[in-house]
Amino acid sequence: MMKKILHALKSFFIFLFILAVCLEIGSCIYIRFFNTSIPLPTYSMVNAESSFWVDIDPYFGVWHDANSTYMHNKQCATVYYTANSHGMRAPERDFKSDKPRIAVLGDSFVEGYIIEDGHRLTDLMEKAYGMEFLNYGTSGGFGTLQEWLQYKHLVKKFDHDAIMIGILPSNDFGDNLNHPQNDRYRRPYLAGKYPDYQVLYNQNEMPIRNRTNLLTSFDHTLREWSYTYRIARYLDSFDIKNWDFRARWHSKSQRAENVISMYYDFTENHWNSMRYSLERIVDEADGKPIFLFVIPRYTDFLRYKGTPPPLSLKIEALAKQYGLGYLDLLPEMNKRTTTPEDYYLLCDPHWNNYGNEVAFEILNPHVEKMIETIKKNRTADKS
Repeated sequence: MMKKILHALKSFFIFLFILAVCLEIGSCIYIRFFNTSIPLPTYSMVNAESSFWVDIDPYFGVWHDANSTYMHNKQCATVYYTANSHGMRAPERDFKSDKPRIAVLGDSFVEGYIIEDGHRLTDLMEKAYGMEFLNYGTSGGFGTLQEWLQYKHLVKKFDHDAIMIGILPSNDFGDNLNHPQNDRYRRPYLAGKYPDYQVLYNQNEMPIRNRTNLLTSFDHTLREWSYTYRIARYLDSFDIKNWDFRARWHSKSQRAENVISMYYDFTENHWNSMRYSLERIVDEADGKPIFLFVIPRYTDFLRYKGTPPPLSLKIEALAKQYGLGYLDLLPEMNKRTTTPEDYYLLCDPHWNNYGNEVAFEILNPHVEKMIETIKKNRTADKS
């Protein structure tokens, strides 16, 4: 009887092994020849907690370790990040430069979240204009308050002629306000009322780094060793509703009863926190040209009706008050497509390569105008 059981178990495990091999071979063929949008395994061991975004700066919190590298493992992409000696996701930059340079502030969209080097917005600008665009963007919850503190304590150390600031209404307001004490990062926030704010921090000390998450690390490692598991995780990016096969984040947005858009749903306290932070950057900039551009999320397209949203009007008025350049990307990006989800990644509502390219095309005439201003200023300084 025991022999029969052992023989049955042996046959069962042989069947499972053959099935696994066949699935892996079939998955390999499918990914390599039929659906090349699924990332190939890299056969790497992944520590999911070797984060690229760490609490390292006492003033603005989250930043990148100097000279660090990171493999960002997502269902629809595997992207390698590299930080230079200053923590910027960019080639090495010197503090001093005789050539014109533009500093670019922002959060994950400006940084190029899940976008390979060469396809990010600032990469496209560098290639087009042949000059350095110093990218200080970072993920990890980075709003206009952090951008002001980053400009004051880091960016000003680098020679630059002008400043571009990417504003993301979707979460910049929340990033400026109070955060729970158990938040993973040490974050600054504004306390009080405009214009008499205080900058406080949700944690007095820097949190302990490199927390262990073995389950996530195992999941990410398995993706890098199995074609079959890669496909399974890729399919997890989708949602099926009424036989409609859509990206999960897109499907969730469409089904929401009340679509939230911070172009419309902000409070006066929200606006004052952003206004105050931008005014402080103006103060710190010492007269350098500043250009503000507003970045829409997918849900902002769902609420947009063709007329300027309330937030756009406020930012535009602020820009006129201080003589800043200004552009809201929402109207023009909306005009160029009937399917705004095409601008975003399959597995995440951040811009894909196409979204970065369209944003670059729209910003192009405004950046050219800024570069002309820089050249005139430099000529005037020499004369």
